[in-house]
Amino acid sequence: MKPVSEPRIQSVLWVLCFLAMLVHPSVMSASAGITQDNGDLYLSCRADNDCVLSSTPIGEEQVSDQTFATLVQPEVITFEFLMDPAQDHIALVPEVLEELEIDFKHQTEAGSLFRPAMELRLVVGSSVNDWSFEASTLPEFTAQTYRLENEPLDLSDGRVLWDDEPVRLVFTVTIDRPGTWSLNMRGPSFLRLDVPWSIDPEAIDVDEPSSSTQPVLTDFEDIHQGALIGADTDCWAFEVETHEVLRLLVEWVLVPVEIEQPHSIPDLITAAGRLSPTPDVVVDDDGEALRMTYRWRALPTGDYTLCFYGSQDKIQPYSWIGTFGYESMGPTDPTGFNSSSFYPQGAALVGELDEPLALTNQGYGMLLFSLLAFVAFIAFAWQPTTALVVRYGLFVPGVLMLFVGGIVHPIWAISDEVQHPDEITIEDLLDMRLQQLWDVSAEGVPERTVYTHTGATWGMLDGERLKLKLDIEKAIPMNDGRWQLVVTDLATLRLDQAIFGQVSEGAEQQPQTGMLENQAVRFILLAGRSLLLDLLMLEAMLVVDEPPMSSVFHIDVEMVSAPASGSVGAPAWATRPATVDANDWVRLQAALFPDRISVSLCDCDLDLLDVTFQPSSGFDSADIPPSWGVDGATGLTPYGGAVMFGGIMLGVAATATEVRRKAKAAELAQQYAVPSAQLWD
Repeated sequence: MKPVSEPRIQSVLWVLCFLAMLVHPSVMSASAGITQDNGDLYLSCRADNDCVLSSTPIGEEQVSDQTFATLVQPEVITFEFLMDPAQDHIALVPEVLEELEIDFKHQTEAGSLFRPAMELRLVVGSSVNDWSFEASTLPEFTAQTYRLENEPLDLSDGRVLWDDEPVRLVFTVTIDRPGTWSLNMRGPSFLRLDVPWSIDPEAIDVDEPSSSTQPVLTDFEDIHQGALIGADTDCWAFEVETHEVLRLLVEWVLVPVEIEQPHSIPDLITAAGRLSPTPDVVVDDDGEALRMTYRWRALPTGDYTLCFYGSQDKIQPYSWIGTFGYESMGPTDPTGFNSSSFYPQGAALVGELDEPLALTNQGYGMLLFSLLAFVAFIAFAWQPTTALVVRYGLFVPGVLMLFVGGIVHPIWAISDEVQHPDEITIEDLLDMRLQQLWDVSAEGVPERTVYTHTGATWGMLDGERLKLKLDIEKAIPMNDGRWQLVVTDLATLRLDQAIFGQVSEGAEQQPQTGMLENQAVRFILLAGRSLLLDLLMLEAMLVVDEPPMSSVFHIDVEMVSAPASGSVGAPAWATRPATVDANDWVRLQAALFPDRISVSLCDCDLDLLDVTFQPSSGFDSADIPPSWGVDGATGLTPYGGAVMFGGIMLGVAATATEVRRKAKAAELAQQYAVPSAQLWD
């Protein structure tokens, strides 16, 4: 029988792993707490001093009482609602409070409706948020509720809500008039949190009990599921059969970066307690799952134990499968990688590439020619003349136009093309971005910091200013009349060279071969994805309204926060230029984000990197925002050349007219001079 090739076996095994994840308990488990029913929580009171936030309206319909408060002696009423049942999932706190409404009314003894002042606090795990509502000074015709919508939440202390952490709503009402107050519940008072992600730790921990002292007995070639919860140790025992190549395929389910496990190489331990040699490793990250392939060659047969190790305050489910095979080209063979990984320029270009407009800088030719012409005209101007019409009608306007269009305009344009002291180039931007990603990928950096920096567009955080100088060689016309700038240097940009160069600069070389030191691997995966998305966004947004007059452009914009694209574990484009409308930015994100993006690292005989993606098929010129801050070096006027040419034409015309006038005068003088001389003969 013909043997099945190793690459085909690998593909089949990955498909089996993927199907196993589809039926994983973490996918099928029901949500609880703020993740239930789309995060809708209703203010409910089952009894006095027993008020809760519940997923369904329960308890009393209204709580009310009389008050005898006055301006001198106001009455303060405090309500506290604790979520019940308690949170039993690990959830990701959203960036905004989608909606909150409290139906609290106060009617005075005279029958007037007033809205008292309210202080409100919402606690979601480590996120604490406060809002204030001022009291109404005049009576209202209809009672107004206390309402918040799309309010940003403070996530500075973390955005992960762990199981058993509190979700609490506390508000205090200050009443300064006698009357009757009431709080309406069973639906009118509620809050809504659109939770983007959650997981049930009990449902995914299906490998238990498993530990270094109690490994799970299994067959190496079966599909296995498990989860590393905190500083957990998952161990599996099996028999290794005769083989040339032993492969272990591990797929980690995507989780937020704050709780992602470190993905260190699992230990493969012999029955004698010895650790197997370091394997070849391929890491593939497509933004949906992290797939790691380990390869050992010709291990001794016998009983082995495979152990995965977790870290405190981390959680991540996984699946794995093994295979015994024979030597052949597989996914961990370096020949399966390209020798170099270039940035795929052109994916975000929507103009007509066949009709480029070549661009050049201002240069000094026009200025030198204009200076020579100006000197010649000035020298000519010193000659006396009585033709005032020629002097002031042609010559003076021509000289002024030559001075403005041929001297002042080029000098202005040349100075505008010079790089400003606080500007950076694309090369500088890439270096800064790589250094930023290297710094945040270090061990011990808070995961919220990692999330914030990796998701920032071009590495620019909220409140930072992007000042960029661009040298553009050509522009292409778009179907809406605008022009898209093409950065030619991006076609020769090697992502792998830039990324591995940062690794060699930013970290000391490890004594062992390979690049599987935790920071290096994490940085390479982050950098490959982030650089591609950053350059894709820059390429798409380099659009100007008018035909460019120079090859030099400047960008000077302030960056502000924006909803991130991508996934919870791999955010992208989470900041935007302040000059771009928020809705335009969201539309651009949705249209531009690639259909698929994958970063693969091979820690084999050679360290190799592949960054590939499938561009979005729905991106076009209508998705690109209007002018947002890309300005060309146009000089004093966009018509400088025409003004200079017109000035020279006027000067030449004046000079020619004056030469002809003088020639005619000399001829007349000669005619009169000859007869006069003959009279004396």
